[in-house]
Amino acid sequence: MIRDYDSLMNMTPVVMEQSYTARDSCLYALSVGCGIDLADDWARQHLGPLPPARTLPAMATVLAAPRLHAMDLGITLSGVLHGRQGMIAHAVLPVEGQVTSVTRVDSVFDRGEGRGCEINMIRDIHDTRSKLAYASVFMTFICRSDRVAGAPALARSVTAAEDDRPPDHVVQIPTSTQSAQLFALTGDQNPLHMVPSVAAKAGFPSPILHGVATYGLCAAFAEKVLCGGGDAAPGGRLGAISGKFNAPVFPGETIELALWREPTGARIEARAVARQKIVFADGRVAIEGGR
Repeated sequence: MIRDYDSLMNMTPVVMEQSYTARDSCLYALSVGCGIDLADDWARQHLGPLPPARTLPAMATVLAAPRLHAMDLGITLSGVLHGRQGMIAHAVLPVEGQVTSVTRVDSVFDRGEGRGCEINMIRDIHDTRSKLAYASVFMTFICRSDRVAGAPALARSVTAAEDDRPPDHVVQIPTSTQSAQLFALTGDQNPLHMVPSVAAKAGFPSPILHGVATYGLCAAFAEKVLCGGGDAAPGGRLGAISGKFNAPVFPGETIELALWREPTGARIEARAVARQKIVFADGRVAIEGGR
């Protein structure tokens, strides 16, 4: 049992600041797959030569991001799974700048005996000087080893039936055996993603890719398909993306991203090709602007 429900819900929000450079924006783009194809003009916008023309919207997920162990939640970190991730982009993130984030607990649910609890958090990110809001990031953590006294029970979710039509777009995205080390340079140095012995203790055959890296990869290539040319909406940009982490990705795997177009964006799903394992599910993308 960890702290009680009221104390979690009334926690003081965590405020962080971070300055980032054009080099950081390029590094993030590289870490989520831009640059695989040297002839890709869309990717080159995010890679330079320095400074790049634009920043990937999902870079907001790694800016001024506090680590769970620093938030005094009282949870057993070894029992935590990153369940879902979402983001709404409020304004275009500049190539370089200084941002402030405010992270708070949004809701807590009890998952039942032996199943722990679910903690949902929101991180709002704005420009430190102008206060312009850039993004809101939503995170769900499954705390398998802990329950919260007084938390409401988690309602059973009902997944809406999806149509069975084939996807409108399918993109295969190779990752590198260095993908996790590269993504770690954006801020998350958890050894689970880099050290084989740590991954083995957690029950994995090798280090796994950061969930937020998988999310960023899906966000980048969904935006490329929907906004980057061809059948895309010129001038459009990623407005929001959300989904569920269904299984880990191992660096070096090829990821297949499937997109089903919808009036304002797309439904998406990603799978590890060799294992035929869905790794990112229930995905939704919204596009702002464009035709």
